[in-house]
Amino acid sequence: MDIVADLMQQVARGDNLSAISSSVGGDAASVKSALGMGLPLVLGSMANSAGKPGGTEALTSMLAQAGGRNPLDNMGSFLSNPAAAGGSGMVNALFGNQMGAIQAAIAQKTGLPPAAVGKVLEIATPLVVGYVGKMFVSQKMDAQSLTGLLGDQSKVALTSSPDAAALAHEMLATQDTPGGVSGILKKFFK
Repeated sequence: MDIVADLMQQVARGDNLSAISSSVGGDAASVKSALGMGLPLVLGSMANSAGKPGGTEALTSMLAQAGGRNPLDNMGSFLSNPAAAGGSGMVNALFGNQMGAIQAAIAQKTGLPPAAVGKVLEIATPLVVGYVGKMFVSQKMDAQSLTGLLGDQSKVALTSSPDAAALAHEMLATQDTPGGVSGILKKFFK
């Protein structure tokens, strides 16, 4: 199982990629490239958060909240109004003050403007959270299982995307400061 590969296949189906492209204001190839970096980064950030004190509790809360409006249940509806899934809040919770640097790095690699990259991440994050959320519920996972799944999947995803792996390494190295991702997650889900 490869969450990112599966999500990339779903995004490539039908008109999904062109819907995302028109929503963010970029060409399909650049948007696909941004998703190819963004999806592994979201998984990596979730895995990093799960490994910190209080991180799994914050993530399980995020997964529970996302469960009611899972974008994977109706991709067409989600893509016609991606903001309704709360991607902006999820992105801020996962990446916090690193968002600007992440947007700039992905923009440099893909040619998309940083604002468009931000919109791509606001679409990518609910997709990953929705996917993991479905697994979390259907497999009746506990916090330890969730941490294991996220760790395994982020390794698979980052191995298949060297650009995302390099960016994740940079990003995660700076997340250990007070108020990093788990601190942001806790604030977001109180």
